[in-house]
Amino acid sequence: MTETTKRRMMGSTVPAKVREYYNQGHQCLLQEDWEMAVLFFSRALHLDPKLIDFYVYRAEAFIQLCDFSSALQNLRRAYFYEPENDKYVDRLAFVLYLQGQCLYELCDYQEALYVFLQASDLQPQNPSFSYRCMACLLALKRHHDCLSLLTREVKQGRASADVFILRARLYNFFQKANLCYQDLRSALLLDPKHTQAKGLLQKMVDQANQSLQDASILAVQGKLHRALKCVSCAIENNPLDPNFFLFRYGYQGAEGLGLLQTCFVVSGEGTLRRRLQQYDPAVEDFLKALDMMTESQDNLVKQAQRQLLLTYNDFAVHCYLHGAYQESVLLLNKAIRDEQNEKGLYINRGDCFYQLGNLAFAEADYKQALALSPLDEGANLRMGVLQEKMGFCQQKHRQFQTAEEHFSEAIRHNPQKPQYYLHRAKCRQFLQNILGARQDVATVLLLNPNYPKMAAMMNTLFPGMTVEGALKSRVAELARLQLTRMIENGPRRNYPQSIVLEHP
Repeated sequence: MTETTKRRMMGSTVPAKVREYYNQGHQCLLQEDWEMAVLFFSRALHLDPKLIDFYVYRAEAFIQLCDFSSALQNLRRAYFYEPENDKYVDRLAFVLYLQGQCLYELCDYQEALYVFLQASDLQPQNPSFSYRCMACLLALKRHHDCLSLLTREVKQGRASADVFILRARLYNFFQKANLCYQDLRSALLLDPKHTQAKGLLQKMVDQANQSLQDASILAVQGKLHRALKCVSCAIENNPLDPNFFLFRYGYQGAEGLGLLQTCFVVSGEGTLRRRLQQYDPAVEDFLKALDMMTESQDNLVKQAQRQLLLTYNDFAVHCYLHGAYQESVLLLNKAIRDEQNEKGLYINRGDCFYQLGNLAFAEADYKQALALSPLDEGANLRMGVLQEKMGFCQQKHRQFQTAEEHFSEAIRHNPQKPQYYLHRAKCRQFLQNILGARQDVATVLLLNPNYPKMAAMMNTLFPGMTVEGALKSRVAELARLQLTRMIENGPRRNYPQSIVLEHP
């Protein structure tokens, strides 16, 4: 009994009777006669309602009788008189916990929740009450409210491994696999040996692998959108595996671009995005994959870098086909920055410069491509077309010597194009190189005896002769020897291995 209660009893108008009831009530508590204890303490309080300890004693008797409501009333009365006494708060919270637990076991989850919330308000720093509230919310199928409460616990820094696991299960229920995975990782950081966390995490990894297998089958069947959904699901279940991002990235955009060559391994989620021409997400997937890779994954890093190269190139081809030549140049600049030894990149960028009218830049890129692969047919054909156009520009400005040089370059890169010889023959006429002009006209006839618009040139350079007569001339014999030599030494129809996709 506290000193305050003793003084209160001594100062009471009926101290003897109060002491008698106290002694009798206390004796009943010792004898576990709870009902009589309640009776005697009630009589004492009837005589003096401000005997605070008597409310506490009576509350203890009510607790033993499982009359939690009455116990709470008495403890609240004691707390009302002495709000600074923390023992009353602790006891109130404990009784609320007991009452809530009983209601929970009786499946009265709504009332149990109401009681546990009161306990949590009394002692918000005690996580046990929050956990019981969560259990009630789950039993009531109020999953969103439970998730909010769990998130509040995490933000307040009171999260244990069990809290993270419970929230992970809720995220899994809401099909938020990525958040579920993160919480499981957090749980294992707090408790690396936690069996439930390890089991659920392994289950998610297995689900991810199964989704990846499903995606691979669907991709082979050409069902790319469904495959993309499957591999995205795999990433959500296991977001730290870079292979999944590569798969989503690498397939994307490889269709409908008129590719000449391609060779790379199907291995990540971005693969699908490439085939679906979703280039921006594909680049994002690739960058995520690179961020996840370690120095020990050297082969995977190289593969990812090559796939990024392909994505930039595919995106550039896509822009080219839609007339966005400047954007295509910017993308190819990024690709060339990381890979200077791929001739296809220079060819594609040269084509963009050609369309933009930047002929000098186009020539530089074609030259670089030919330096890497001198006999590449595509690069030689493009260089021939470019040199022809540059020759026309010089011819228009009456720079016949320079124009002749450009047409000669065009012939060197594509010696089987009759029009190049005809253009050079006209320039040579202006330069008074009649023998050279006659030889060029003879070459045109050797390549195509029926080449149109040759009458004027024939009358000037082979006066009085027919095509057959011109082809039997000594000039034609010389032209035939030179043409044969140029064709033998010129580019061949070959397709060297390349990782780059060229536009048509």
